[in-house]
Amino acid sequence: MSPDDKSVTTQTRSGWTTSPAAPPPTGRVRGQVLRGPVVYVSDGDTIGVRLNGVVTRIRLVGIDAPESKDPNAPVGCFGPKASAIAQRLLPRGTSVTVVTDPTQDRHDKYNRLLAYVFTANNPVSVNEQLVSEGAARVYVYRRKHPPRRLGKLRAAERQAKAAGRGLWSACPTAR
Repeated sequence: MSPDDKSVTTQTRSGWTTSPAAPPPTGRVRGQVLRGPVVYVSDGDTIGVRLNGVVTRIRLVGIDAPESKDPNAPVGCFGPKASAIAQRLLPRGTSVTVVTDPTQDRHDKYNRLLAYVFTANNPVSVNEQLVSEGAARVYVYRRKHPPRRLGKLRAAERQAKAAGRGLWSACPTAR
């Protein structure tokens, strides 16, 4: 896909499909760009997207939402609400553009694809929207190589904290 393309063609098990392209993220070097429908939202920072006919687990890079479903951890303050916000932003079937970050590992230790997720006609990543709504905080996995969009994520977090949105007012230990 070139920067001038207005649509994306992808191969699925049932054939080739063409759909409108979501706005690409800005930046000099882009990561891999993939498209597909949302299959599920696991929690506030993990989703499933059908990419090339295969459901792929995606961990939203640069953020961390409170736990809501980890069997080895207690449910975190605001965890269920963070999951609900993610489900509102990414209902099942929503067409998304998934963009990896070339500064980050491709997969995390649980083999989830690390990526930013964009919905059609919205240049703001879902990752940033979750932070802006107070459903997640900024999380930098590789401190020597911060995510490409770290500045936008940190700005969204500062605004959410200042406004007391989401976990910043609901959770006493968040501030």
